[in-house]
Amino acid sequence: MRQTNSPILCGTVTRAMLPSFFPTYDPAVERELFLLGYRNLRVHLVGHTGLSLLVAAGTWWAAPHVRVLGWLVGMLGLGLTFFFGLWAFQQRINRPELPAAQLRQWKTANLWMVVLPGLGWGCLGFLLAPGEQVNNLMVMTSFAGALAYSAVGNAYDLRGFVVSVSLATLVLLSQIPAVFGGQSFAVMGMTLLYFGVMAWVATNAHTTLVESIQLRLDNERLAQKNAEIATRAQQANRDKSEFLAAASHDLRQPVHALLLLIEAYRQQEPSAAKHPLVLNIASAGQSIGVLFNALMELSRLESGMEQAVNAPFDLAQSLNLVLARVRPVADRQGVQLRSRISSRAAHLSLCTDKLLLERVLGNLLGNAVRYTQRGGVLLTLRPAHGGDGYWLEVWDTGLGIAQADQARIFDPYVQVANRERDRTKGLGLGLAIVRHVSDLLGVGLSVHSKLGRGSCFRLQLPGALRVSDAQLAAPAAQPNQSTGTPELVSQLHGKRILLIDDDPMIQTAMQALMGSWGVDLRSARTGEANITQVCGRHWQPDCVLCDFRLPGAMDGLEMLDYLQDCFPQAVGILQTGELVQTVQARAEEAGYMVLFKPVDPVVLAATLSAVFKPDELGRAP
Repeated sequence: MRQTNSPILCGTVTRAMLPSFFPTYDPAVERELFLLGYRNLRVHLVGHTGLSLLVAAGTWWAAPHVRVLGWLVGMLGLGLTFFFGLWAFQQRINRPELPAAQLRQWKTANLWMVVLPGLGWGCLGFLLAPGEQVNNLMVMTSFAGALAYSAVGNAYDLRGFVVSVSLATLVLLSQIPAVFGGQSFAVMGMTLLYFGVMAWVATNAHTTLVESIQLRLDNERLAQKNAEIATRAQQANRDKSEFLAAASHDLRQPVHALLLLIEAYRQQEPSAAKHPLVLNIASAGQSIGVLFNALMELSRLESGMEQAVNAPFDLAQSLNLVLARVRPVADRQGVQLRSRISSRAAHLSLCTDKLLLERVLGNLLGNAVRYTQRGGVLLTLRPAHGGDGYWLEVWDTGLGIAQADQARIFDPYVQVANRERDRTKGLGLGLAIVRHVSDLLGVGLSVHSKLGRGSCFRLQLPGALRVSDAQLAAPAAQPNQSTGTPELVSQLHGKRILLIDDDPMIQTAMQALMGSWGVDLRSARTGEANITQVCGRHWQPDCVLCDFRLPGAMDGLEMLDYLQDCFPQAVGILQTGELVQTVQARAEEAGYMVLFKPVDPVVLAATLSAVFKPDELGRAP
């Protein structure tokens, strides 16, 4: 047996570059062999004692009683070594690590514990009796059984087995000629052959045992490494979440201020409102906001931060809402936008995350409108073939997608029809978001397209429940898109609004915009003393706009709760640059509206107008 540097047999050669029949292994393998030897001591004790008693009983009438009794006493005495071995090694067995010196002591002690009983089994030759064929057959069979047992039971210590069985065989062979006469050579040959076969078996068993131990240890190390990697990944996700939260807030603040300042300038300088530079600046600011929203949304989806909140809702009603949002864009591009909902799917309730599903559908419709130069876009809802759920499909007569490109269109930043990176054609993130959200919702997603003829994106929805008549009779309110900005702004004149935001740039921008709208705005950074000083004794706000991320102990929601106690008549609105579902969920549970930065000035005006007209609150965009 040659020592190698294989990953399985990790022993080290005793002498450099020389073969070693009894290699040593790394401490972890040696310790496992030690543990196996300890566990086998109990088996050795039972097997050694039981077989010795049976052999003595079987040879008592054939061999001299003195020999049988002496052999039995000696074997039982040797059996005591196993008992004391159990006691001695039990003191070390529970230690997590065993020093190399103790392992060497164990191997030495175990060698004696194996060799001495081996000599005892070799002394079976003294129980052979001339002319007693049955007795001799039983003795040889007992020796063979002991040898076979030792080959497997002592696989953890190959050196001990070889030394023990070699001595036992030599002692037995010395007694064969006196008993078997002319048959001695045949019996000795059979004994030596059996010894060789058992040595071969023992070597293979030992090699297999070491390999299995090493494999198990490698698996344990790999599992531990994977656990450490998973822990680091979880920590990285937490760090990423914290970074995204901070980045979302810090990067949205200046964009939010930019949009507000642009609108304030357009309000204060009507002659410059339609100047190309002002329009381009506004368009650039909106593009930054759209890009940042898409990047943050994709990052949340990829990191697993987004979680679906399932609840039943009217599917057809939700589809109409998404169509209403996309229709103005389709009208500007001259694209006909239609919908077709089968009678069987007209009144269905789907239990999933309504906002996420609308986000998927909005992205698919937006892409279809963007890449359709002539013809139209069709949204269909119909039962799936075979009756397994429903198909929600977006058809278009646009450019189509080549077969070779269909596998990669859901990758981020891939735009097969926009290699020049024209921002008016999107950012290449919409379909990546669609794929991640559909996976999150467990909705099947597929695409069928022919280049130059159009595409069909299909969502495989599960079976849905029919909506009750009560639900059909009370449709949800839709955003009021008919009200213009001047009309909304006129409703805000003279209203008192308290702004809580620690960013001076946001305060300046809001002051300029609200001033142009005729709003009495007062700004506070945070803190009870600061708010009291800003409001004074007689000024009572009608509405509180509060940022979520504030310095100090309280966040925006806790600040709104505090201000509700101070100004019960004021309506609280949370502004945040963090697209985190927990923030929105907490705000909705507390009864506060949420505006996500950067806030479009038109949306801000419409929301405030709805706040001051409670009957229109449900129609705020």
